[in-house]
Amino acid sequence: MSRRINILQPLAIYSAHEENSKTSDFLHEGEIIEFNREKRRNGINWMEIYLKGKKSYIKKDYSKIYILKKAKLIDDSCTVVFYESKTRVNYDFHDVFTSHALEKMSQESIKMKRIYDHAQKEKYVHLFYNNNDVEVSKRILAKGEEVIITNEKGMFLEVLYGKRFGYILSDVAYYEAKNWWMIVVAMLVLLGIIGGSFYSLIDNGWTITGSILAIPAIIITAVIVICIKFVLAIFNMIYQNIRKRL
Repeated sequence: MSRRINILQPLAIYSAHEENSKTSDFLHEGEIIEFNREKRRNGINWMEIYLKGKKSYIKKDYSKIYILKKAKLIDDSCTVVFYESKTRVNYDFHDVFTSHALEKMSQESIKMKRIYDHAQKEKYVHLFYNNNDVEVSKRILAKGEEVIITNEKGMFLEVLYGKRFGYILSDVAYYEAKNWWMIVVAMLVLLGIIGGSFYSLIDNGWTITGSILAIPAIIITAVIVICIKFVLAIFNMIYQNIRKRL
């Protein structure tokens, strides 16, 4: 996935990474655009973007933008809720749903949930809404399915599923698809440790059971993977800082 950002609030567009290059154009809420990299000039962080194939710049402000994440579901399943306005009003998620039924108002409800820990645990919430204003639907996502996270809204994550925007619980377990290689590394390290330990103990005349190897192998694997991720994060930070100044 190319790197993209979701515009949360109107942002001025600049023709260059300079304060005096401000144009009369703005990016508006809900627009999703591609960006190339960040640049730091005169104490200001800029984001280099592409508009109609042309380079432009916006100021980096996390209160006004959200960098999209491509995520794969780790939970066994979760509910994604969609809604569409039946009127000309463009409703925000929190304008549509409430966590409890409102008095003197006829409301429908929908159950949003996540199932995890090998289908042994479940968390759910009921959302209430006025079906005269919006049409609500849902879909169950299975483990391994991909969504693109486009924003965070308190207890919920806004996601792009196909061409539709929906919402899932914010504590749903997922990993970013770009980090898939970490799982491969973990499995290779785990197999290497178990194999090496097995050979070493057999060579020393020990009688081996699976439970003896499992715990230390898992602990060592976790430590190695964390160390690899930490080192790569440092290299990435250094690389991004260098790019900003080019």
